[in-house]
Amino acid sequence: MKLLPLALVLVTSTALAGDKEKADSLFKHGKKLMEEKKYSEACEAFEQSMKLDPGIGTELNIARCYEEWGKLGRALRSYQAAEKMAKDAHDSRADKIEGLVTELDPQVPRLTIHVPKDAIIKGITIDGAAVDSVADPVVLDPGPHTVVYPTAAGTKTKIVPVERGSSSEVTLDLPTKAVHVDTTPPPPPPPPPKHVAAAPDPGHGYKLAAYGIGGAGVVAIGVSSYLTLTARSKYNDALEAHCGGMTNGCDDIGLKDTHDARHQANVATIVFSAGLAAVGGGVVLYLLAPKGAPAEKPEDAALYVVPSVSADGAGLVVGGRL
Repeated sequence: MKLLPLALVLVTSTALAGDKEKADSLFKHGKKLMEEKKYSEACEAFEQSMKLDPGIGTELNIARCYEEWGKLGRALRSYQAAEKMAKDAHDSRADKIEGLVTELDPQVPRLTIHVPKDAIIKGITIDGAAVDSVADPVVLDPGPHTVVYPTAAGTKTKIVPVERGSSSEVTLDLPTKAVHVDTTPPPPPPPPPKHVAAAPDPGHGYKLAAYGIGGAGVVAIGVSSYLTLTARSKYNDALEAHCGGMTNGCDDIGLKDTHDARHQANVATIVFSAGLAAVGGGVVLYLLAPKGAPAEKPEDAALYVVPSVSADGAGLVVGGRL
């Protein structure tokens, strides 16, 4: 158990050594990039090195990188940070760094923001960075800057150019009091109207039966028409081929074919009559459908109608219950 603290110390020391090694590598890479005047990449390398292993020298190189890049506002802030670190540590470089701050300070542009009295200082950003106070001028890099601020009608944007060593001003029409936002939740929507099921039709089963019988009758009439046409065609073909065009001059085949044709015509007549009767029955059944309370549920009704055609005749087979 006594070895546990020692193990934690060793792990921590190893991690710190790893961070320092990586920080040194980033620092050297940043120096090389700055010599090549690749300031964007160089400043980023120094910033990452500073996060892993903070030091006065690294902060000074960050400031120098931004200064050579022309980002004077960022350079001044880094010089000031290095100066504070040196004074806190009683480092011998403190006076020299103070001189660098004094030399650079007049070249850094500043932007003074004017707002109405009692304005709400909230929501102001410059290049995406929040501005928490307008009491002092804002230190910026030379160049154009995007100022976004809230108004009673929404947000507005202003592009403000600042030059090296200049002092610029901008006036923002901020709201002087908080815009009241009603946070009361809206009332719940009224409940949908209850669906009132329609009373079941007591004649539902009868009507279904009427549709079924009438439909079967229509089908039967169609079948009879087809049988009639084919029977006539067969009869005429038999007369021409085997009867010499005369009804009393038929050979054996002609007699058989004409007989079959007449039989088919008779079947067609029966089917037609049955279909006509079914249509009439369907109409009657529909008209006789009860209007009062049903004796049974509609879904309990069942009916089937099937046409029947054979060599001996034709008809309709009806079954089921209502």
